[in-house]
Amino acid sequence: MTTLTMRLQRDHFTVTGPDIEPLKLTSRREAKEWCAEHHPGSPIKEFDADAAKRATKAKATRKVE
Repeated sequence: MTTLTMRLQRDHFTVTGPDIEPLKLTSRREAKEWCAEHHPGSPIKEFDADAAKRATKAKATRKVE
């Protein structure tokens, strides 16, 4: 089973994996459908621009004692 990685890069979703060439797709839905069609049952790790914002927001809300 191949673990696929999906990233948002410059307004395109890039799907990569250890045994596939990087593939650029225009939408998240299209990328997920491609993954499900070509690698059914494989886990997909998603990295996007919002991940950094969520991490910094979580740190900012912590109380300092």
